[in-house]
Amino acid sequence: MAPKAKNRNEDLEEEFCLQAVVIADSFNVRFGPITYKKPRALLPLVNIPLLDYTLEALAISGVKDVFVFCCHLGDQIREHIRKSKWQEGGSPMTVTPMMLDSCRSMGDVLREMDAKSLIRNDFILITGDIVSNMDLSQIVKEHRERTRGKDKSSVMTMLFKVALPGHRSRCKEDSVHLIEEGETKRLLHFEKCLDQRKVKVPSEILLEHDDIIYRNDLMDCQISICSPIVPSLFTDNFDFLTRENFVKGILENEEITGYKIHISIIQDKYAARVSNLQTYDAISKDIIARWTYPFVPDMCGSSNGERMQYERHNVYCSADVTLARGCDLQQEVVVGRGTSIGQGTVISGCVIGKNCQIGENVKLKNSFLWDNVVIENNCDIDTALLCSDVKVLSNVTIKKGVVLSWEVVIGPKVVIESGTQLMSEHQKDDWNEGDHSFGEDSEPNEDRLNSSSEKEKPDTVKFGSKCKAFPYQQHVDSEDEEEEAVDYWGVSTSESDERPSEEESSTDEEESNEKDEEGDPMNLEEDEPEDVVDSSLGFNPNASMMEINMAFYKELLDTFIRASTERISDDNLILEINSLKHAYTVPIDEVIYSLPAVLFDLAAEENQMSVTANAKILSSFRKNTDRYSALLCKYIKNVETQLVAINGVCDYVIRHSDLKPTLPHLLNSLYDADVLKEVTILRWFNSTPSGSNEAEKHKFLKRLSQPFINWLKEAEEESTDSDDADGDE
Repeated sequence: MAPKAKNRNEDLEEEFCLQAVVIADSFNVRFGPITYKKPRALLPLVNIPLLDYTLEALAISGVKDVFVFCCHLGDQIREHIRKSKWQEGGSPMTVTPMMLDSCRSMGDVLREMDAKSLIRNDFILITGDIVSNMDLSQIVKEHRERTRGKDKSSVMTMLFKVALPGHRSRCKEDSVHLIEEGETKRLLHFEKCLDQRKVKVPSEILLEHDDIIYRNDLMDCQISICSPIVPSLFTDNFDFLTRENFVKGILENEEITGYKIHISIIQDKYAARVSNLQTYDAISKDIIARWTYPFVPDMCGSSNGERMQYERHNVYCSADVTLARGCDLQQEVVVGRGTSIGQGTVISGCVIGKNCQIGENVKLKNSFLWDNVVIENNCDIDTALLCSDVKVLSNVTIKKGVVLSWEVVIGPKVVIESGTQLMSEHQKDDWNEGDHSFGEDSEPNEDRLNSSSEKEKPDTVKFGSKCKAFPYQQHVDSEDEEEEAVDYWGVSTSESDERPSEEESSTDEEESNEKDEEGDPMNLEEDEPEDVVDSSLGFNPNASMMEINMAFYKELLDTFIRASTERISDDNLILEINSLKHAYTVPIDEVIYSLPAVLFDLAAEENQMSVTANAKILSSFRKNTDRYSALLCKYIKNVETQLVAINGVCDYVIRHSDLKPTLPHLLNSLYDADVLKEVTILRWFNSTPSGSNEAEKHKFLKRLSQPFINWLKEAEEESTDSDDADGDE
C-alpha cells in the first residue's frame, strides 16, 4: 500500500525555521563615555561580552537563523562574530552580521530588514544586551498557535517578567503600566510610567471589556515574538522609531487595522536587559549569585577557554591568578586570568578582568575593573567602573558612581568625587568637528590656538599631577530617552539632583545664545528674548509656542491645495502627509498641531485673500473641516491629540492678531465636524498650566473662547433638562 500523503500543515511545520533579529545598538548614550570606543553589545558583563549572552539565549531556544544588525562601531561586532564559535563547522545556529551605518533607530533597522526581505516566518526580536536563561521556543509555539487560531490578527507577543517596583534589575526608565485582557492575555494599554503614581486609562477600555487586569509589577524584558508582517508595518509607518512607538500605534489604531498585541509573563526564569549602569551592576550581581544558571562565571568562562574555579561565598578565580599572602577576597568576587593582587588588599562585590595589576593595601568594593587595569598601592575605590587600560596611581580615593573610560590615568594623591565621568581625551562635539571658517578668519589666530590648547589640557589639580583625564558631560540625545531623567550610577537621588554644576549650566546658556544668534529655522516668527512680553497680549508668545518646521508647513499647505484642486482621495492624501512627515523628520504632534492652521490657510488661498477675519474665509474653513473631517480624525483621535490640535488653533490665532475674535468660530467648526469632543474642550478650558507665561497665555485664550464655552454649557444644560422632562413623562 502506498504511504499516505502528508497533511499540508505538517509540511509547513517541518519547513518552519525559527529566526531571530538582534538589534546590536541601543541608539542612546546611557553608557556615556564607555561606548566611545566599543559598542554596548560588546561591553564585558562579568568578563563575557554582552552579545554572547544574547546569542546563547537564542541557541537554547532552538533558533536556527540569527541576523545581528550592527550600527555604531559595527565593524567590531562583525569581527567578534567572525571569531566566535558560531562560525565554526557544526554550529547549531547561523549568525549573520548586517552592517547598517545609516540607521538611527530600531524602526530604521526593521524598515531596512523589510527592504531586504530577510524574514520568512515568525521571528524573535531582541536587543543585543539581554541576559536570559529561558527557552523561548514555548512562547513562540503559543504565538504561532494563537495566530493560526482565534487571534489571527495578533502581530506580536511581548515578554514580561514579574518584578515589583524597586526590584534591582528593573530599570526605572523602562518601567511600564499596562492593562491586559484577563483570559486572552491581549494587551489593551501600554504606557511608560517612570515614577508616576497615577495612570490615565482610556474610558473605552473600561466600557468595552469585562475582564481586565492592571499591572505595574512587570518588567519589560525587551523580547518580542513577531509575525512576519511586523517589518512591513514599520515600513508603512515612518513615525515608528522604537518598539514603544509601534506598540502604541497598534493599540491606538486597533479598530482601523484590526491588529492586536498579546503578552506572555514569566516568573521562574531569568530575563533582563542591561539598559544603563544601574542594571549593569544589578545583572552582574545576579550572574555572580547564580540566578542566571547555566550562564554563570565558572561555566561561561570554561566555554570561552578560561578555567574558572568556583569557591564559597560566590568567589570565582581563574586558574592562573596571582594572590599575595594576606589579600582577602571576601564575597561575590570574580577575578580573570593573568591578574595579580597585592598583600593587604581587601576586595568585595567586584568583577576584575584579565591581566589586571592591583597593588598592596587597596580597598575595592562593588566595582568593575575591565582588562589591563593598574591600581597602585593604598587606593580606596567604592562603586566605580574602570574600563580597559585605566591606571590609578597611588593614594587615590574614588567615591561612588565614578566612571573612568578607556586609558584614563588619575593620581597620585587625589579624591575623585561621586558621579564623575572621565575620558582620556578631550570630549569632541560630533556636530562641529571640522574647521568651517572662511576668508580672513581661516588664518590661525594665536589667541584662539592658545585658548584651545589650554582647554585640552587635563585638570591636574582635580585629577592628579600625572593624570590623563578629561571630564565627560552626560547628555540625552535619542528618541527613547526624551523627557527621561538619566540617573548617575551609585549616586543617591538627592546628590544627582544637584547636577549639573554651575559651569555646565553656563555652558548650556552660551550654547542656547549662540543658537538664537544663528536663527532657528523651526520658528514661524523672528526670535525674541524669552523675557520680552507683548503688551497687547500680556505674555511672551514665542516662549510658549511649539516650534514649527516652516519648510514642512509650506509643503503641507501645497499638498492640501493640490489635493483640493485635483480631488485627491483621503487615503492618498494621508500617504502624502506621512511621506512629508518622514522626509522632514517632524514628530507626529507637529503634524496634528499644523492641520487646523493649514485648513484655514487653504480657505484663504481658495478665496484668493490674505489671512484675515473674513466671513468668506470662515465659511470656507468650515467647509474644509467638514470635507476633511475623516482625515483629521485619523490623526486627531484621542484626548491628547485633541489638546495638541486646540493648541495649534490657539497659537495660529495669536500669530495672526486680527483672527482673535474668530477663535470661538474655529473651535466650533472643529467641534461640529466631530474632530474635537466637548469633554476635551472643557478640559482644556478648565486646565491650569504651570509657569507664569503659560498661565497668562491661557487666561487670554479663555477670554477669547468664552462665548463658545458658554454656548457649550448652555447646550449641555438644555439637553439635561430635556432628558429629565422625558423621564418625568
